[in-house]
Order: sequence, then C-alpha cells, then structure tokens
Amino acid sequence: MQQYFAKDRKNDTLYLNPDDLNHIKNVMRMKKDDLVICVYDNSSYICSLNNDLLSCDIKEVFKNDEVISEFVVYVPLLSEEKMSFILQHGTELGITKFIVVEYEHCKYKLPKKDYEKKLNRWNKIIKEASEQSYRINKPVLESIIQTKDIESISNVNILCSLDKNGVKNICQVLTRKNANDTISLVFGPEGGLSLKEEEMLANKGFIKTSLGEDVLRTETVPLMIASIIKYLRESDKYDE
Repeated sequence: MQQYFAKDRKNDTLYLNPDDLNHIKNVMRMKKDDLVICVYDNSSYICSLNNDLLSCDIKEVFKNDEVISEFVVYVPLLSEEKMSFILQHGTELGITKFIVVEYEHCKYKLPKKDYEKKLNRWNKIIKEASEQSYRINKPVLESIIQTKDIESISNVNILCSLDKNGVKNICQVLTRKNANDTISLVFGPEGGLSLKEEEMLANKGFIKTSLGEDVLRTETVPLMIASIIKYLRESDKYDE
C-alpha cells in the first residue's frame, strides 16, 4: 500500500495534502475505496479513500509510537545526484536529521539565493523516501551552514577522518551500549575535511574515527554508519 502524510483529522477522517492529488490520481491511479496508509500525529492508519481522493476514512491502526533515537548527519554540500542518494537512502536507514554543510573542499557551490528552492526539493525527496519506507516521522532537514556552526550536542559525536594518528576504529566508537544514544556524524566531501576543519571539530568534542583501510565514496559513508547503527539497535531488541 502507498503511504501519505495527512495534514488534518476530523473524527475518523484524515485529510491529505492537495500536492499529493496528482500522485494519487494519475500516478497510482487510485479510486474511491482503495486502501492507503496515512500518517497523522505520530501514528499511521490503514484508510479507505473517499470520492475526492484527498480524504480517507480510518479502518485500523497500522503503526504507532515509532521511537527512533536521534541520528544527526552533517552532509557536505554535494552534487544533486549525490545529495538525492544520501537523503533518500539515509531516510530509509533511520537518519532523523540532515544538516547540510559548506566545507572548504566542497566542489559544488550554491548561491544563497537558491537555498530555499534547493531545500524544498530535498524536503520532497525526504518525504517520498519516508512514505516509501513507511516511516511515521520524517527526518528534519535544516538550512545550509558553515563548518564553524557545527555543534557537538550528541552523546556520540563521530568525525570520519583519513588521519592515521590518534584515530579510533568505528568498532570502538559505536557499540551496542551506546547505539541507542543520540549520535552525530560529520564526514567530508570528495578530498575529505581540511586539517583545520578536523582540528576545529575535534576541539568541539568529535571523535576522530576510521572506517577501516578502504577509502569510501562520500555518499557511501553515512549509509555505512547508518547501517551499523540500525544493526546495533535492532540486535539490542533481541538480546537474551
């Protein structure tokens, strides 16, 4: 079933966003009484579409009280293709907040006048990925910041580093014991972070971390760590 995010509720009727009408009517070719999953107020419901295709009646609860520990990712400003890849698959893997950062080595530049337009597009990608993966809570996308504005507000602050000295392995930094804590991740664009940026972030409390001997593509890094976190959090549920 297709999932959508409802904008309002009255009794047992949910009301969808008009922006979804084209997808419902022309892409999915849905009709009255077709079943959809609708999310409202931290719960999702199996619903039956009404004739207007923008309202639906609740049949039963599908999911509720989705609890996801916060995982904040500071994403380098990258090309549209790479940004879309990270936002889409990062949403599927449980990232809760994306913060875009203009690092020194970012090859892709974006004029400030284009920020709002680009953020709107990225939010659309996040919304669609949330619907596809049946997430109740959409990840937050914050505005584009500079390196100096990054904050170490989490219990676990990871700084992916290519340095060979004073660096911990990801297996030492992420464990079953801390996987459910609030986690922040910083990683660089192509070429990595500058030495100045690494020093600044280390002084803020980020742990210089190695992902192993292999050098990963920029867009692979957050997905690898998101997968590790997801595995650790899921395995904790089945701990005997």
